[in-house]
Amino acid sequence: MKRIKKSSLILGTLISLTLLLSACSGGVNPASNSSASTTNVSASASPYPDKISTETRTVSTVKGDVVVPAEPKRVVVLYMLGDVVALGVNPVGISEIYDGAAFSEQLKGVQSLGHWDEANPEAVLSLEPDLIIVSSENSYKKLKDIAPTVFIPADQITTEARIQKLGEIFGKKKEADQFMEAFNDKVKASREKLQAAGILDKTVSIVEGERKGMMVIESKHYGRGSQIVYDYLGMKAPEIIQKKIDLAKDVESETVSLEVIPQYIGDFVLRSTWEGMDNLMDHPVWNRIPAVKAGRIIEAPFGLFYYTDLYSLSAQLDYVTNSLLNNASKF
Repeated sequence: MKRIKKSSLILGTLISLTLLLSACSGGVNPASNSSASTTNVSASASPYPDKISTETRTVSTVKGDVVVPAEPKRVVVLYMLGDVVALGVNPVGISEIYDGAAFSEQLKGVQSLGHWDEANPEAVLSLEPDLIIVSSENSYKKLKDIAPTVFIPADQITTEARIQKLGEIFGKKKEADQFMEAFNDKVKASREKLQAAGILDKTVSIVEGERKGMMVIESKHYGRGSQIVYDYLGMKAPEIIQKKIDLAKDVESETVSLEVIPQYIGDFVLRSTWEGMDNLMDHPVWNRIPAVKAGRIIEAPFGLFYYTDLYSLSAQLDYVTNSLLNNASKF
C-alpha cells in the first residue's frame, strides 16, 4: 500500500500543532481498552479549544476513552461514509468515493481527502475538523493530533457493533437502532423471497479479476458482496471455497489462474465489474463453466460492492436479491 510522503510544510504544521496541544490541559484519557461502551456528557476542558464547544461526550474505543464534541459540526470521515449518511451526518471531508457508490449523491460536493488509508494530514488540517472518524491504524496515527479522532476497525467488528458505536459517538443511538432494524427486516424478507423461488440453497461464488488471474473471495467479511451473500442471506459457496469461509478468522481471498477457475464456480457467480475490464466471453475455459454457459452471472459494479457500510449493504442486498430472482429460471 502506498504511503504519503510528508512535505516539510506538513511536518512543520503538525509539529507546531503538537506543541500547542501539549500546552493544553485535558484530552484523551489513556484508559485501557474496554468492551463496554460509556457515554458521559460534560463541560470539561477540551484539548482542542479552537475546535469544539465545551459540551463533550466521552466514548470508549480500542485506543482508550476519547472526548468528542456532543454536537460535532465539522466531521471528517474515512471509509465509513454510508454509515454516517444513514445517521444523517453531513461531513466536511471524506475519503475518495468510487464511481457507483450507493451514497455518491448524498455526499456530492464534499471535499475528497484521498484514499481512506492515505488521507493527507495537511488537507485534513485545513478543514479545521472538530471530529475525525477513521478505520485504519495508519490514518489514526497520522490524524489523531489534529482533532479528537475515533478509530473504528471496520473490518474487525460486526456491522451492528459499528453502527451502534457511530450512533453513540454522534448521539444518534435511536437513528442507528432504527436503520439496523429496517435492514434486518429487509434481510428477512429477501431470504423468504429466495427460499420461495428455490434459490436460497444454491451456491454462489464471488470473484474479481481478468485474464491474468481471478481473485476468489473466501470470507464473510471481505466486501464485494460477501457480507450479503454469505452472512446475511446465509447462502453457501462451492465446497472448495466454503471450507475456507468456515475457517476464516479475517478477510480472506485467493488468486487463481483462469485455467483452474471452473472448480471454484458454483450455481451462480457474482463478478466485480468496472469500465475497461477484460471481456472473458471469448475465453475457452471461462465459456465452458456451466454457470457462465447458462447466463447465471451477476455483474457486481465495483463502486457499489466495494464498501461495507450499512447504507451500501442495504443497496447491495436489493441488487443481489433481485439479480438472483431474475436468474431463477436459468436451471
